[in-house]
Amino acid sequence: MGRKWFLAGVGAYVLVAAVLFPFVLHIPVDLTFGSDAVGYSRVAINLLQRGFLTLDGVHPFLDREPGQSVFLALVYALFGVENPVGLYLSQGLLLLAAAAVFCREIAPLTSRRASGLTFILLLTSGSVLHAVFSAYRESLALSLLLLFTTLFLSASRCPSWWKTAGMGVLLAGVILTYYSFVLFPLALILLALIERRPLKSVFATVLLCYALIAAWGLRNFSYDGRFRVIADRRAAVMWYVRGEQAENIRGLEPLKCLWSEYISRDWTGRSPACSYNALMHQRWPEGSGTQTDSGDVIRTGQAKIRAHFLSYLWFSVFEVLELHFPYVGGGWSTAFNVYAALTAFVLYAGFLLGLKRLLGRGTLLFLLLILYNTGVFVLTDATPRYLVPVLFCYALFAAIGYDAALSPRRR
Repeated sequence: MGRKWFLAGVGAYVLVAAVLFPFVLHIPVDLTFGSDAVGYSRVAINLLQRGFLTLDGVHPFLDREPGQSVFLALVYALFGVENPVGLYLSQGLLLLAAAAVFCREIAPLTSRRASGLTFILLLTSGSVLHAVFSAYRESLALSLLLLFTTLFLSASRCPSWWKTAGMGVLLAGVILTYYSFVLFPLALILLALIERRPLKSVFATVLLCYALIAAWGLRNFSYDGRFRVIADRRAAVMWYVRGEQAENIRGLEPLKCLWSEYISRDWTGRSPACSYNALMHQRWPEGSGTQTDSGDVIRTGQAKIRAHFLSYLWFSVFEVLELHFPYVGGGWSTAFNVYAALTAFVLYAGFLLGLKRLLGRGTLLFLLLILYNTGVFVLTDATPRYLVPVLFCYALFAAIGYDAALSPRRR
């Protein structure tokens, strides 16, 4: 990526962020640090004040991944507890740095223009900016994946043990922030076999990654005798919801569910099984389940899925669609929602133009990330913000597509 493209990308990023900044400052703090972010923030506060990862100040934190809470604790140490400006600045600068080194690394793989377009498409994406201006874990996961793939590409051209170690640490950081990637290191081994890469460094990366994750699991084991990275209750809620949906939703009802959720906001006549949150709160009015009933709930939900497997697969088709909606909501304005939709359209249109490069050597890693992330969430539970950590892959293929369209005669 040349200097002009870098400056253009930074300028576009700063401009869009500056336009959004006055608005996001007026979003109530309880929305910025609300919903799923409540737990991450409380743990971060206790870590900062007590030096202990705990949600209630007494018991150890075992329910979720620790990555986002540790990151928030660092931000709070620098800028004060639940300071939204400090959070936005930290996440924004980390993403900018990660995107810059990534796009510089992909230039030999594509072209200067394609790497520059990747930089601009990623940093001006409405969904990405929404993640930056929130306390959810998606922005951190995106930055960590950008840094991991940067090292992966660099090590492919010039291997070294420090890069191998760095990849292991970063991949562990991704998983300890976004547990859905827990099986992705195994997919890297498959990628190495397909591309006939040396397996020694890949195995070392995978072993280091899982060793660091195991260390967190052993920490949890030391408190209650159960080795785990996160609690079972989130899986229980997920399989309960998908089981109910497989059993109760038929025909075009999944499409009507999406229309009610993202367009009309009118649930009149919709099946009660449409809404993930409605089903969750119906089953657990006080929260997301208990540790003691998780095993039974998981088995019951999975049994319903097996009994209605075709309905489950049919609903999963619409989960693919939902996953690729722009990330909107949470008190943001209609104008921003339109902007997010437009940038998503530009991204996906370019992605279609770049389809023929999906199977090219050097780009299989990005295709693998897309397929892995999509497969995990459409078979479990999809929501648009779950796509954010891999949006840079779509930006890369879109940039390749637009670059080819701008130079149709160039090979």
